[in-house]
Amino acid sequence: MRILADSVAHVEDPDTLRARLAADGYLYFRGLLPPAPVAAAADMARAVLVARGWADTGTGPAGGTPGAVDARETVGELAYRRAAGSAELNRLPYLRPLRSLVRSLLGEDAFSYPVKVLRAVHPEGDRVPQGRYVHQDYMGLVVEDMLTSWIPLMPIPWQLGGLAVLPGSHLGAPLPAQVLDIERAEAEGWASTEFSIGDVLLFHCLTSHAALPNRSDRLRLSQDCRWQSAHQPAPARMIYGSKGERDGEAMHRLLGAQPWWEPVPATLRFQADDVRDGGSVARSRFFPVAHPELWAEGVRTPPERRDPVARVGLGTSRTRSG
Repeated sequence: MRILADSVAHVEDPDTLRARLAADGYLYFRGLLPPAPVAAAADMARAVLVARGWADTGTGPAGGTPGAVDARETVGELAYRRAAGSAELNRLPYLRPLRSLVRSLLGEDAFSYPVKVLRAVHPEGDRVPQGRYVHQDYMGLVVEDMLTSWIPLMPIPWQLGGLAVLPGSHLGAPLPAQVLDIERAEAEGWASTEFSIGDVLLFHCLTSHAALPNRSDRLRLSQDCRWQSAHQPAPARMIYGSKGERDGEAMHRLLGAQPWWEPVPATLRFQADDVRDGGSVARSRFFPVAHPELWAEGVRTPPERRDPVARVGLGTSRTRSG
């Protein structure tokens, strides 16, 4: 498998970063974030999960079967919700190196969606976790030039698995949802690496990505969130939660008093109800989009037909980056 190209040397050069993003569909930064807050987020998440019945050595909640669950299937559990709602975990996208980086690419009005997603993935057993399926985040949210940041919360060697991307896939047609086969991935030029605490992988919403299998004997912990420019309409459910009650953005009551919290821009507009019926097609300010009609067709395809795995939500339905 190809090794992700490190762009940390160009972090102060947005023109070079935009050119790399346009060519490859991703940007990888080794050691972008200070390790201490990332480690603190991991320690908090692991402590909450283990204290409430999860194990860190290959079993799911209450001693369940290894590989039987991943974070997207356990969002209703109190342990997961407490870990995912911790201040330590939610603070990470607000750290200056990451937030400044994204704004240098998308503009000063760029913001992250209120819900930041915790991934707690057990060793792979008989059942393949959702994140192992090839997918593109655009299909779930229909926001052009949306970016996803993926942060490993622990050292992730090859055996533990990490996130892989297919460089250049954003320049072609959308790929079907299927389990990422390692041998095929190596032949097709997929890229990943052994991740360290402080690393950040940033990728475009049209870029195909999938998680590698966790072949270790412990949990794999990571966090991801999505970013967009306030100049674009946003999916209301990503701001207010899946219930759509617009009495305050998601997570505000829990975290709004934190000194690092930033509310979404007050001028933000929201997508029309018919956006999934063809009201929007894939386009980008970074690169020419090939086959926009196929992206629009993929958006209109019902989730149960385009995705072999049922998706559940925590105000973030249809988002799942392993």
